[in-house]
Order: sequence, then structure tokens, then C-alpha cells
Amino acid sequence: MISQVRDKVRKFLKETLEAEGEVRVVEIDKTNDGWEAIAEVAEINQYLATIKPEYRVFEKRLYTVKLNSDLEVSSYRQGGGGEKAREE
Repeated sequence: MISQVRDKVRKFLKETLEAEGEVRVVEIDKTNDGWEAIAEVAEINQYLATIKPEYRVFEKRLYTVKLNSDLEVSSYRQGGGGEKAREE
């Protein structure tokens, strides 16, 4: 089941964020109503890309993704903890 959660989170973040870099799930927890995962996403530094487009500098950002018991994404947010999630 954990591998299915990992795959769903990776696919969701790649599609939603149009991530060109790597998506790596670093934590998965079972909750009362589903799953919560934290993923590290490599995203292009937009500031440097506007200054010099040939530079492809990636920054790693954490995202928290919540899935219900049917493995459907119910919310996600940037950050690894403490903030409210964006409802889908």
C-alpha cells in the first residue's frame, strides 16, 4: 500500500507542479482518514531563469500531500509542516 501512496504522490506533484526535476517522497504516514506524505520536489529557480535562461539551477522544496482512504488527493501545500493545506 505504501508504494501505491508513493506513486500517487509522485504522479500528482509532477502533473500539478509541472515539475521538471525529481520528485522524491521522504515521509508517508497513515492517518485516521487516509494518508499524509511529504515529498521533496526539485524546481527550477525562477529568479535565476529570468536573469540567465541558460542556467538551470534547481531548488528543493517540500510539499505535504493528503490522500483519502481511496488514495485520491484531498489537499496539498508547500512546506513540510505547520501550515494549512490547500483543499482540492
